[in-house]
Amino acid sequence: MKYIANCTSFIILLGLLISSSTTFAQAVYKGNHNFESTSQILDIIEDKLMEEKEVIYDMREVIGSPYLTEEFVRGSLFLNEKNYGDYLFRYNIFRDDVEFKKDPYAPIESVKKIEGIVVKLEDNTKITVQTLTIDTNTYERKFLVEVVDGNYQLNKLVRAKFTAPKKAETPMSSDVKAKFTKVEEFYVINEDKIEKLGNKKKDLKKQFPDEGDKMMAFVNKEKINLKKEDDLIKLFQYMNN
Repeated sequence: MKYIANCTSFIILLGLLISSSTTFAQAVYKGNHNFESTSQILDIIEDKLMEEKEVIYDMREVIGSPYLTEEFVRGSLFLNEKNYGDYLFRYNIFRDDVEFKKDPYAPIESVKKIEGIVVKLEDNTKITVQTLTIDTNTYERKFLVEVVDGNYQLNKLVRAKFTAPKKAETPMSSDVKAKFTKVEEFYVINEDKIEKLGNKKKDLKKQFPDEGDKMMAFVNKEKINLKKEDDLIKLFQYMNN
């Protein structure tokens, strides 16, 4: 009986960690959709644009992807360091939605944004739920991808910005294809607070008052560009070492 009770508790808690992709789709698009492929997302976008008379050709010519990686990747779901099992995951950066399924033929579910959630993938990608400050009175939970771990932790917010297709305005110009453009913002965990990393040298001294001079010296010596991920990795690995 104790074993059954434990299993029941586990199932209930796991249910709290996940939600149906269909439910999310209804909230956004007012329709019943289960996104199993990029083409299904494009179908919905195309229908929306057709309603607004903004597109008149095939959306499957879209450039880019709404996913961090197009294919599902095997990984594990954790809550407060407890492992809740292995699944196939795919991060939809267009909808800020981590999709997952138990096996290739299972229905797609979505990981809920709960503090303490961590998704660790076999390709070494680590996705966490963090509460970001939008403005003075607004907070929003987002999925962030960990870039550098340690006392000086660097994360990034990854998004896919969608640009609608556009027909040529003159015979001399060309049609503009629809596209997803990847946009990244970097965040640091500083004194148990997560905040957006400034991309100017003076921002380092404000965000790291005790170590700002040391970071500035390294930035100048190594010619670090605070807008480039590879350079930021060098900086934060240096600080952690």
